[in-house]
Amino acid sequence: MFSRLHQHHRNGFTLVEVLLSLSITLIILLSLTSLFQLIRYAYTHHTQNNEDIYIAAKQCSQYTLGCAYLEAGDTFRYMNFEEEETSLQLDQKRLVKKPGFEILLFDIDDVSFSVENDFVYIHMTRDRQNYTFLLTYANMHQEAEETDENISEITSES
Repeated sequence: MFSRLHQHHRNGFTLVEVLLSLSITLIILLSLTSLFQLIRYAYTHHTQNNEDIYIAAKQCSQYTLGCAYLEAGDTFRYMNFEEEETSLQLDQKRLVKKPGFEILLFDIDDVSFSVENDFVYIHMTRDRQNYTFLLTYANMHQEAEETDENISEITSES
């Protein structure tokens, strides 16, 4: 009879055990939720801040498409379709198009242009991160004039 009293069958958890496990689970879930929100904010903040770089690169590409370039370096000088000399350059941390003063991009650290494999590229740096975009086919100004002369000769012969 005495031995029967000491045998205690447990069919479940005590209230203290349930509350302890529930509180640990809630702490873990709240920590993970705040961590995911922090990661999501950092990712969207980074991509939204640099979206304007992609838009500016697209604008530069549209301006220079099919135009003949004169110089590629810190400044990109080219002849537009009206045969006016136009340039893209860095001016007080802004990418600007001259003549005039059309601002294409703010808050940029460095801009340079290069010609590689008959293509013109723009290289931009913002917050120590580098971006490179293809602008246009590298058509030198003298080559463009020779091509125009050849086309006019062919059409006059016909």
